[in-house]
Amino acid sequence: MVGITRLAAVLSLGSAAAAFTIPEVDKNGNQVQIGFDPSAAFFVESVEKVDVKVYDPATLSAMGNLVAEPSNSTAAAAPSKRYIIGNDDRQAWTDGNYPYSSIGKIQWSNGVWCTGTLVGPRHVLTARHCTPINGEQVSIRFSPFFFDGETRYPGSQVTNIIWTGARDNDCDQGQDWALHILQDRIGEPRGYFGARTFNTDDMNKNFLYHVGYPGDRDNGNRPIKFSNGRAHSIGPCFGDSPVRTDIDAMGGQSGGPLWEYSGQGGRYVMGVLSTGGPSETAFASGQQMVNAVAAARNDFP
Repeated sequence: MVGITRLAAVLSLGSAAAAFTIPEVDKNGNQVQIGFDPSAAFFVESVEKVDVKVYDPATLSAMGNLVAEPSNSTAAAAPSKRYIIGNDDRQAWTDGNYPYSSIGKIQWSNGVWCTGTLVGPRHVLTARHCTPINGEQVSIRFSPFFFDGETRYPGSQVTNIIWTGARDNDCDQGQDWALHILQDRIGEPRGYFGARTFNTDDMNKNFLYHVGYPGDRDNGNRPIKFSNGRAHSIGPCFGDSPVRTDIDAMGGQSGGPLWEYSGQGGRYVMGVLSTGGPSETAFASGQQMVNAVAAARNDFP
């Protein structure tokens, strides 16, 4: 696992980024993996208001053990062999077919960026800390398979955001997920992931995948893939979040998906990148997250 650069070093903060709060390093030395590039800020004549919807955690839990199914667009390139360069296990990725067509870059109009995944026709799953829940006056755009811009597929503006409203210290990583609702149904032509919880029987198996837009590779302008990752522990939030792994991370990968692929069928997001540290990377996950995906598909068809 590559060493993680302190986020403060990645974010050369200027006035454009002053509108959001950078979470501190936690007690385990982990920090969120946001990207920031003031030159990537995009002009909007006026901020497009994003409506906020809060899902109650208790209500989500009461929905039971749901699974959100993926789209029918499951014909895909086979998972690639792990490519190791020194201690960095990430590899550049150019295949824009499904499932990679469902993963993209989330950009705030002030230059902040993260990673997100289509989990419905117009539903994007990402990290809560990649979501303007603190009153930030920004517009947000999601670009599937962003590759030096929207060169492969068109993107769409975010119109609504969903989160639990909970910021419990004990579950800060475990509940670090949110849903962004898009203006357009770009998930229909691109395909989208399903969502399910992580199976503890899969602990310590080298078959996890992750794609994100790290700032230390191509300045966050091209997707980078990590293959054959391993989860070593889970919890303590509700017993099913976060999932802790050996996946390499850097600023810009926040919100990127954690998934596994058995060689057939669709893909299911099992977590979104929350924090990276010297010895582990944590992915927010759990049944509440999965149930929220199912609820959002119903509430925002």
